[in-house]
Amino acid sequence: MAKESIFKLIGLLLLDELKAILYFPLWWYSRGFLNLIKAGGSWIINFDKTLGFTIWLKNLFVPMFGQRDLAGRLISFLLRLVQIIFRGILLLIFIMIVIIIFILWLALPFFIIYEIILQL
Repeated sequence: MAKESIFKLIGLLLLDELKAILYFPLWWYSRGFLNLIKAGGSWIINFDKTLGFTIWLKNLFVPMFGQRDLAGRLISFLLRLVQIIFRGILLLIFIMIVIIIFILWLALPFFIIYEIILQL
């Protein structure tokens, strides 16, 4: 009786593991990828907040330090324009890194299977 229970338990555990192995690709390319997209979006938003890119962009034509004369406006515009270009380049590099992470996520299972086949 105890032997049958142990064999039944082992069979159920193996079946459960087989289901998990077969479900993995479905999860990886559906829910897992959607979770990664949500995380990537929040990474980009947080990096934008860290850089303050949108704030610099919104205040491009606002004079700095209340200098409303022509020289103050021109200096403020040029300074902010340089900051926006620099911060925009950093933000674009970060977005490209996130896109590369997405591509790697999609390609990783194929690469692993390819490497396993090479070892056989």
